[in-house]
Amino acid sequence: MGPRLIRVLTRIQQPLFTLMRGRWQGPPTLRLWTRGRRSGRERSVLLLYLDDGPRVIVVGSYGGHSEHPQWWKNLLAEPNCRIWSAKRGAEAMVASELDGEEREAAWERLLSLYSSYAAYQQKTSRRIPLVALSPAE
Repeated sequence: MGPRLIRVLTRIQQPLFTLMRGRWQGPPTLRLWTRGRRSGRERSVLLLYLDDGPRVIVVGSYGGHSEHPQWWKNLLAEPNCRIWSAKRGAEAMVASELDGEEREAAWERLLSLYSSYAAYQQKTSRRIPLVALSPAE
């Protein structure tokens, strides 16, 4: 699936997500809002997430493409963001990348949630970022 198709599917999925109030069948999904690093405009994307206590973990897989997803590039420039999910509601969050043993443990949990992440990692030479979104203080 190419980047253009991913953008088209996102445009279709987001209104459905809103209409269904986030109650999908399958893995838990959230809407993430970031601030565009160049435009300054608010952007949103739907992502699968792993509940991890007060924080959530999302994956910058971008379907295994060679570039990082735009939402991750935006978070690198401005880690403050917000999310909404049917389970958690609306929350202000701060992003940070997982590393080391914490990343490896989270990766195993994410693979049990969505096994296609393994194929995405094999498809690309970049290290797919795992991003912890922690409640803002």
